[in-house]
Amino acid sequence: MMSSARIGKLDSRDDLLAWMEQMLPSDFDYCTRAGASYPDPIRRLEALLRPLWGLWPVHFGPSDDKPHTRGASCSEQGIALARLGTSTELYLRELRRRVEHDELPEITTANRQIAVETAVLSFALAKYRARFLELFSETGRRRLVDWLGRLNDIEFPAGNWYFFLAFANAALRCNGLRYSPERLDFALAGIDSFAEGDHWYTDGPGEQRDYYVAFAFHFYGLLYARYFAPQDDRYAQKFRHRAVAFAEDFSYWFDAQGRSLPFGRSLTYRFAHVSFWSALVVTGSYRDAALSLGQIKGIILRNLRFWQQRPITAPRENNLLIGYGYGQPLMAEDYNAPGSPMWAFKAFLLLDLPADHAFWHTEEETLDKAALRAQPEPGFLLASSARQTTALSVRQCPRNPQLYRAAEKYGKFAYSTFFGFNVGRGPQGLEQFALDSTLAFSVAGHDQYASRLISDGGHVAERYALSRWRLWGSQIAVTSFLVPLSAECHARVHLVETTLAVDVAEGGFPLHGWNRKYDQMRLGPRRVSVTNAFGCSWIEDALGGRDARVVSQGPNTNLYSPEKNAIPALAGRLDPGHHVLACVVGGEPAQVLPDGLAADCPAPGPNENRPQVTVGVEAGRVRVSWGNETVDMTVEGVAGTT
Repeated sequence: MMSSARIGKLDSRDDLLAWMEQMLPSDFDYCTRAGASYPDPIRRLEALLRPLWGLWPVHFGPSDDKPHTRGASCSEQGIALARLGTSTELYLRELRRRVEHDELPEITTANRQIAVETAVLSFALAKYRARFLELFSETGRRRLVDWLGRLNDIEFPAGNWYFFLAFANAALRCNGLRYSPERLDFALAGIDSFAEGDHWYTDGPGEQRDYYVAFAFHFYGLLYARYFAPQDDRYAQKFRHRAVAFAEDFSYWFDAQGRSLPFGRSLTYRFAHVSFWSALVVTGSYRDAALSLGQIKGIILRNLRFWQQRPITAPRENNLLIGYGYGQPLMAEDYNAPGSPMWAFKAFLLLDLPADHAFWHTEEETLDKAALRAQPEPGFLLASSARQTTALSVRQCPRNPQLYRAAEKYGKFAYSTFFGFNVGRGPQGLEQFALDSTLAFSVAGHDQYASRLISDGGHVAERYALSRWRLWGSQIAVTSFLVPLSAECHARVHLVETTLAVDVAEGGFPLHGWNRKYDQMRLGPRRVSVTNAFGCSWIEDALGGRDARVVSQGPNTNLYSPEKNAIPALAGRLDPGHHVLACVVGGEPAQVLPDGLAADCPAPGPNENRPQVTVGVEAGRVRVSWGNETVDMTVEGVAGTT
């Protein structure tokens, strides 16, 4: 491996090749370092196959997909193979050995995690066809084809997994091999049934709309349309149309620094978030998208550069660590084994572009985004600035018991590309509970907290978002209104009905790296801010009745930073009955002054440069006003905006 090599700033195809090689383990012993919900043979298969998304273009050579700008060096592929040849051969040699010696794990419904890993083999069979099959002996080819065919005998969970069944059958069809037309049509019809609106999907029968829409549904849909399907395939046409239309919406999930919005499950796949964009370019579908090639290039490379600077690989084995901004098993899913993060290599599908493709030579462009964008399908109201993107979230509260820490990954009110979010260590006490961007309740005096997890529906308007949710059956019912003032600031109003006496706490953004021993806190009777070298975060009670405090959170709880962090918070007690709570929440990266010191947070002093927000609630109508703007809302829907 090339862990000591000097890697460029990821401007060129060669830079990406070299960086990819730095993340390739030289053996599979690291697979024993942690457990997962599936056994060791499948974990090792996963670790073997997931990197192949980036290694196929190295082995078979890049595609010749026009347009070109100038002739490539005749030695380009030789240089790439010299750099990655040893690593690539390790993976291909192990794949051959398993196929030839009949050591692929048995495909059964109980072992169906294997199905996920077959996609990269089906892709190679469809794209490279005879060249791929020639990797194996005649006996090996027969075994591999029979093995893929066994996917037709197992049950699949409804959702993006249908693509694995479709890929296997369509790839066999491409090569004139035996396949199941019935199972292929079943899978394609199932995928189509999950379409939401013009260009979104829901991952199965629930409300889940997260990165699986991008790096599963649309990624696979683009590949299916380009490499698997005949020209008259009606599903392929739909998949491609939806993916192209999705691009503009999805661009709002990335900020100007290249960070993608931390939200939802499987965040350990990290830069798989840009694999959608890689597929859009490689398949040529970018030509019909609302974004220019330069804008798409900017999204991809800024994101990859962000990850290049993060401590996300093991120091000896070089594998990508389970976690997000660093190695953080606390946020993992039950299906995250040591090799699972290598799904990020789907982004390296981009290496299928030859060095003279226009992508590598066009200038990167910034995104031309509106300051505010409503996305009803995922339930987001996204506010963007030059410094961060914040999504106010009202719709998604998955109840799947396999999703660890679902309340943190889906149930918070706000998700920020700068602050990330926290995962809790337990419900006992606010210091253990991930209070950031939540309203949490405890039975009075018990000090055990719970927040939004069961949703009764959400509504996204142009200027605000509304969420109805419950706790403990119907003992607590809440209607929450979220109003963005900017990417750095938003207002919240909660109408609370409780049959219990409860302690209530509400948190702002988590400021990572904050430690009360060394960093600043400014506390008033209704407002509090925390500040350090990274930035500031603050919260202010808009109606009174709650006390301000700082809730310290332990190390390894924030997705971006392993250091301790702090959450500005409001806390109080509610008797049974009806209550109205309201606050203003803000935060932003540090502004560095000429002397190198961080600027003070713009809260909470009464004369400082912060929004002056007023909140009024009367007869079921809610009004939030600041500056020259007013937003009127009702529980039933939009009342008006001025």
